[in-house]
Amino acid sequence: MRKNLKIVMNNTEQIIEKKVFETPFIDTHEHLVDESERLKCIDPIIPCDDWTILLNHYFNFDLISAGISNSERNSLFSKEVDPIDKWNILQGYWPYLKNTASGLVFRNTIRVLYGIDEISAETVKEIQDRYEQTRKTGFYRHIIQDLANIRHCHVHSPIRACKESEAPDLLYHDIALNGLIQVSRNPYSVPENFTIKTLSDWHALIDWWFSEYNHVAKGVKIGNAYFRRLDFKRSEAGEVENIFLNKINSQTICPEDGKKLQDHLFWYAVDKATGYGLPVKLHTGQWAMNNVMNMEWVKDNPADCASLCRQAPNTKFVFYHIGYPYYEEMLSLAKNYANAYLDMCWSWSINPLAAKDFLKKSILTVPNNKVLAFGGDDKIVENLIGHSMIARKGISQALSELVNEKWITIHDALEVIEYLMFRNAENLFDKTLYSRFH
Repeated sequence: MRKNLKIVMNNTEQIIEKKVFETPFIDTHEHLVDESERLKCIDPIIPCDDWTILLNHYFNFDLISAGISNSERNSLFSKEVDPIDKWNILQGYWPYLKNTASGLVFRNTIRVLYGIDEISAETVKEIQDRYEQTRKTGFYRHIIQDLANIRHCHVHSPIRACKESEAPDLLYHDIALNGLIQVSRNPYSVPENFTIKTLSDWHALIDWWFSEYNHVAKGVKIGNAYFRRLDFKRSEAGEVENIFLNKINSQTICPEDGKKLQDHLFWYAVDKATGYGLPVKLHTGQWAMNNVMNMEWVKDNPADCASLCRQAPNTKFVFYHIGYPYYEEMLSLAKNYANAYLDMCWSWSINPLAAKDFLKKSILTVPNNKVLAFGGDDKIVENLIGHSMIARKGISQALSELVNEKWITIHDALEVIEYLMFRNAENLFDKTLYSRFH
């Protein structure tokens, strides 16, 4: 009996894993530049054009945490250092980082894309050769659709507030609102002959971004959690007009006034997005940068997000990164608020075991249309292979464990896979379905 039970369990895992690996993702968050910009090695997003570019995002941050010096790191990503010699820099840190999720992303990527199981002094030249052979016109679509099995990606551009992609069926762009909420004097780009002298002019600038790009945008992205708490309170234009004038004229304003102005512009932009039927995506949880994360703000994210949901019940809020490490609180949030959705983007590559735990609990806790299962949150297209491999493994394990622990049936597990991997994203970001929400 025990042997037969083991056979049944193994069969369950194989059936679920097969379904997960065959099912395409809709990738809800990346920071990719267009393929032509990547091929031109646009700086500073693509600082070098060799195999180490695959390590130039989250692995880079882990390198800093592991103690790499600035001079070593600069050499690792330099255009001036021979790519083969760069292994001499990395090898001292590789044993510390190869088993982290960011290390596994790289290892999965070179295995699938280059057919190389491990990096070493013996394989680094082959990795560089394969890198050069792969990086050519058409490689974005081959990597995203053929190798990573992703239908399309939602992109938060690292260099502009929004644009229409050169491959609009592959890369959909969100409207990035950070610079418009924080009142940057050069908010990405301003229409020709557009003069900003008053708060109304700034409102008109926000209006222009929406009127220009709402037809290509899948949502709006707000990353202000890196700079402040998410405790945005509503205020009227008249309350912040003078604050705006001081800000735009480069006069010093106190932190309290700065917050009040950001609060006003946040809600102006959110209400505009809601009017256009665009979900509002917010960074929550872990920060990507080193030695700056304010854990008090991160800890406050779930409560602040609940306040946002109460203040704007008609807005669809998509909370990124499962609020890691406070994902239990985010589950509670999504269980309670009809307009709260949880996006697992980046979470698989922060802590894949926590992401698996979150997914198991979410299936038993919140309506299963409230979770979006994948986004690599990366700026290097090759890494989408590695990110997606980790996510698929975690999704397979989470569902198999729920079946083996007798919480759900294998039929239940197979049924939910498509919702997690692409149907929830289709339904949430399809503006033609917007009326169903009201």
